[in-house]
Amino acid sequence: MLLCLKGKEAEAEEAFRTAISLAPTYAEPYAHVADIRFRQGYTREAIRLMEKAVQNAPGVARYAERLEAYRAVVAHDSEPTERRTNVPAHVLAAAEAEPRTTMLDQWDLPKKLATLDWQELGEQLTREGCVVIPALVDAPTCAELRDMFDDDTLFAKTVVMDRDDFGRGVYRYFGPPIPAIVDRLRRAVYVHVARIANQWQRFLGEPQLFPPDWEGFRDQCREAGQTTPTPILLKYGPGGFNALHRDLRGAIFFPIQLAVVLSLAAEATDANAAGFRGGEFLFCDVPERKKSRRRMIPAGLGDALLFCTRDRLVRIGGAYGLQPVKHGVNTIAAGSRLVLGVPFHEYR
Repeated sequence: MLLCLKGKEAEAEEAFRTAISLAPTYAEPYAHVADIRFRQGYTREAIRLMEKAVQNAPGVARYAERLEAYRAVVAHDSEPTERRTNVPAHVLAAAEAEPRTTMLDQWDLPKKLATLDWQELGEQLTREGCVVIPALVDAPTCAELRDMFDDDTLFAKTVVMDRDDFGRGVYRYFGPPIPAIVDRLRRAVYVHVARIANQWQRFLGEPQLFPPDWEGFRDQCREAGQTTPTPILLKYGPGGFNALHRDLRGAIFFPIQLAVVLSLAAEATDANAAGFRGGEFLFCDVPERKKSRRRMIPAGLGDALLFCTRDRLVRIGGAYGLQPVKHGVNTIAAGSRLVLGVPFHEYR
């Protein structure tokens, strides 16, 4: 409860779930986790958890009232407007207070991802070390994410970078709980990239596979003491760039990262077009030699990039090995470029 009051919801949720594992019929931690998931926008999961609280403590009126409110949210969103007048006023108020993500619906994104050719994407990611998914995120959702950049309440840390050897830009790390829109994107994409990462593990002869869902991988991070959220918003203005680097933080890490461009890129053939210029994604082998592969990949509004975190696979004779790689962002010639970065692992 103290962790909740201090705004440390991720740690609080972990503590409540530990209590549930120790005392599976104790109602109170179910109710608290339900409240946390409700605030994060996971109404149906909140309903299931609150049902457990009511089941284990049927005489506690406040659990039954909150369960009624959660169920009303689902009914309120799915029923025609003329039928919503039957919802009690106090329940409707709870429904209206629910934090929603209207632009990137948690059910639509998995459907969109399911239409992609993940076999081809996986083969290209394996072969090249990076791949672009054009227009994965629509323009209204990109705008919603861009608007978050100036909301100080969402971020735990801000870094203003102005060094030739590192880069020039502003990096803002989300604090817990991360916005539902970011969390849904991370969870939905992880399901697909985990299969690619596990194929790499088999190629390398590694017995350890990654969990099929992000919650399972998050638990592995937490067992290693890595509980700090990693999603980040990055903003580059004219002259801004991100120097080539490898992400080396954390003993537990996922071998693939996601980045989504949130800004419009100017048309290269139109000198007067709106949008940023330059700012291509950079990806190269380490160390760089004449035969090393260096890529400069343009990406615009809503385009998603998947790329190797530290190493890419290379075929060595009849076996596979790892080639260290670096990534970065080319200099912005004009305009402003915002990007959502989503490493799937968490930091210590």
